[in-house]
Amino acid sequence: MVRLLRYGTIFGPLKDRWRYLYKENLYQRRIEAGPEPERFRSALINWNYDAELYACTHRFGEKMNIDTLRHAMTDASFLNQIIKQRTEAGLAATDQTALSFTHNGELAKRGEQITEEFLRKALRYWYPKLPQEGIDAVTQFLISESTIAFISSRLGFKTLIRCDTFFSRFHQAPIMLKNALFAFIGAIENNNDRSRAEVFVADFILTHLVGKDINEIWHVKNPMGLLTKVLEENGRQAPESRLIWATGVSSVLSTYVIGVYSNKEFLGKCAGATISIAEEMAARDALRRLFETDEKRAPIPFDKLYKKGLLMDK
Repeated sequence: MVRLLRYGTIFGPLKDRWRYLYKENLYQRRIEAGPEPERFRSALINWNYDAELYACTHRFGEKMNIDTLRHAMTDASFLNQIIKQRTEAGLAATDQTALSFTHNGELAKRGEQITEEFLRKALRYWYPKLPQEGIDAVTQFLISESTIAFISSRLGFKTLIRCDTFFSRFHQAPIMLKNALFAFIGAIENNNDRSRAEVFVADFILTHLVGKDINEIWHVKNPMGLLTKVLEENGRQAPESRLIWATGVSSVLSTYVIGVYSNKEFLGKCAGATISIAEEMAARDALRRLFETDEKRAPIPFDKLYKKGLLMDK
């Protein structure tokens, strides 16, 4: 009865047993082959590239020439692919005048420059007491390849990039996404002005800090040393650590609370499993209080950037 239910039915003949074995073999081949490789949207037959470019400009509310946007979405690998195809066809592939387009390298450099300068200016505006090392660390986090590639893919640039499909799939897809987003920012400046490009940076890149702690982005290796340096630059005495209280010292759940003072002035405190850990965390708490980056600090006021801050000071 079990064989009848497996290879046929109790009411039908057993001649359909081959159908079961055939489908089982196809299933095993599908499992061994693995998942299908990711295909770009442009690989489908109903793809309309001009319509997608036109929709992209309206999706972001940017008045941009379609040719400029096409230039911003053209990766260098796509140009190399065209040159290779012309070489195989016996055409003058090395003659750049024969090509009616170029890649987005120059636009990407200009867009990255605009982005970095604006981010430094915005962070300095909202965190005036944060050292330059902290501003640089947060800025580098925002313009890093992983962050920009994540933002670019979520904005839909992945389906608009003209590139070598094989090269982008197995090699440098994050770099392509990063160049596409920076090139788009450079294209906004070319078609409008720099302030419009900075508005785009504030809307889609600077907002990536929402929900993140910049003290975790800028990880200080020696907090007590940095605290000493900051106090000396401000003409204050060196910090000293004091044990406020301790509990469970003789157990595995011991807790120490260390306070950091400068000339009997309280700077910060924190608890830890050991005295060294508590002292380090207390120094970090003191740095957060001095730099005004603690949890009580309000998030970046994007409305002030538009109305009272950076984007209106032109």
